[in-house]
Amino acid sequence: MSAQVWLVFCTACVILFALPSPISFKVASYAAIRGKRAFVASVVGATLGIVTTVTAASVVVAGSEFLPSTVLDIIQWAGTGWLMLFSLWTLATPAARESNADNDNLRGKTFGTIFTDCFVIAALRLRYFGFFIAFLVQFVNGTRNVIEMVLQMQAAVLLLTVVCLIFQASFSRLTITSVRRMSVTKKLRNPKRTHFIAGRAVTAGYRRIAA
Repeated sequence: MSAQVWLVFCTACVILFALPSPISFKVASYAAIRGKRAFVASVVGATLGIVTTVTAASVVVAGSEFLPSTVLDIIQWAGTGWLMLFSLWTLATPAARESNADNDNLRGKTFGTIFTDCFVIAALRLRYFGFFIAFLVQFVNGTRNVIEMVLQMQAAVLLLTVVCLIFQASFSRLTITSVRRMSVTKKLRNPKRTHFIAGRAVTAGYRRIAA
């Protein structure tokens, strides 16, 4: 691929992995609470989980090379639409659904259980799976070896994931604070919930006055 295409791909991956997310929150929590062994186990587990997701998406994308060009164009346009929805979904969904307190309430206790916990949460992220299918299919045009391209992208994802997760785990307190702040902000921006609570409060006030 050209340098411009590689730059676009790597930039998108860095933005994806650098955003506060349940994965970064989990890795940072283990690093902050459990120490150096948990640091290594969580980073390795989350990295391999993401790479597993990319590998599964790559298999689907590699198969799209055998589709007619018209069908492939439709899939690429649909992938572009999904990427736009993914961006909106990421901005609208709380980054941390369960913000662990700064105490010993994480699932993993040993190196193996920490590794498994982080691997599972990363490998089962259907949002990432859909993102990589929609993103990788944009680079399929029949003029290059898809298998070679996918392998190169997997290597790039592996490197970028390790760098981002090590950074987030090294500055674990900052990562945790960022995720919690994003979650609280998004919850407060829910207008339906706010109007519902306000309506309940007004109704209760009228009932008290009437009584």
